[in-house]
Amino acid sequence: MLLASRWRVSPAVLALGLGMTLGRPGFALLQPQLTEDGGSQVETVCQIALLTSLFCAGLRLQAPFEWARWRVPLRLSFLSLPVAWAVAAAAAKALFDVSILQAVLIASVLAPTDAVLAADAAGVAEATVDPELAAGSALAGEGAFSSALAVPVVAAVLGLMGLESKDSGSIGWLAVGSLWAITGGIAVGAAIGAGMSRWIALLDFDRQTDVLEILVVFTTAGLAYGAAEAIHTSGFVAVVAAGVALAHGGRWRTRRRQGALAPRVVKIAARVERAAALCVVVLLGAMASEMDFRFRVFAFAALLLALIRPIAVRLGLSATTGPRKQLEWIGVRGTASLYCLAFAMNHGLGARFGHQLVGITLLVVAGSIIAHGLIATPVQTASPGALSS
Repeated sequence: MLLASRWRVSPAVLALGLGMTLGRPGFALLQPQLTEDGGSQVETVCQIALLTSLFCAGLRLQAPFEWARWRVPLRLSFLSLPVAWAVAAAAAKALFDVSILQAVLIASVLAPTDAVLAADAAGVAEATVDPELAAGSALAGEGAFSSALAVPVVAAVLGLMGLESKDSGSIGWLAVGSLWAITGGIAVGAAIGAGMSRWIALLDFDRQTDVLEILVVFTTAGLAYGAAEAIHTSGFVAVVAAGVALAHGGRWRTRRRQGALAPRVVKIAARVERAAALCVVVLLGAMASEMDFRFRVFAFAALLLALIRPIAVRLGLSATTGPRKQLEWIGVRGTASLYCLAFAMNHGLGARFGHQLVGITLLVVAGSIIAHGLIATPVQTASPGALSS
């Protein structure tokens, strides 16, 4: 981290280089596979990292429930994201020899942004615990919402493609199933987060160590995920809702709002979140040999990051006065895309298209990390006034 700060190199870029050194491009000490064994180990690692990231991102969304505070992340997630997804699917169909549903799957896997890596690119990673920072809140919110929604969307696309899950009924959701997965996940996660926040408020952590408090907080994520999976809803959506509810002390009204977490807990959670994200980036670097380095894949990555993202953000935030200029160029992909990729590979994709999807996804994610590592310094030098609403 000191080296990254001194030389203004993104920690994610260093983690990517470390993964390449340890993986097949280097000493082959790490050899994760997606195309040969279906990526079950990769899926497990990314699933744990994604759940951790989503819950911690929820903990950082402490702004009161007012439209002025939430309009930017909500517009990014529910206006800009569908625009980018549709245009990316059209670009994938035009550039690659795939069907319409396969192009939609490519766009769905690459749709979510990464809250941690995007915050690093914006230079607000340590400040995202402050709800007054519009850019930090917007990136955390967009990353959490888009990543949580990506999983049921990918599952629905796989269902449309006629692919069945290895377990009973986890794929095959379409319109109604996806709606239940999302709304049910929000309800159960919010309920558990609110209940745990009331219980935590009764405990005296001043006489205990930080470790015990952190364990109790992260138990909330485990309970939310387990309960959501038990009723066949999205555990990823549930952990975000649980984190938000816990951060607000289980109070939804501004006048009655009382935070349940000490600032040190949120800071520790942010460090855990970053460590999980960087571990996934190391894993990505170790799989560099599976990337597709054809010109059309580079062209797709450039379109996605340099054209589609800025246009979608501009359309989604056209009626707001938020930090649009900075957010237009911050669309780094990460843990959610790798998890969705491994999830899709484990649910019956054909060998030819599976290999193609792996090569495209890995190159686009790695390219976004490198590109945002290069633009991190210019974005960080933006005036503080440009980052506030």
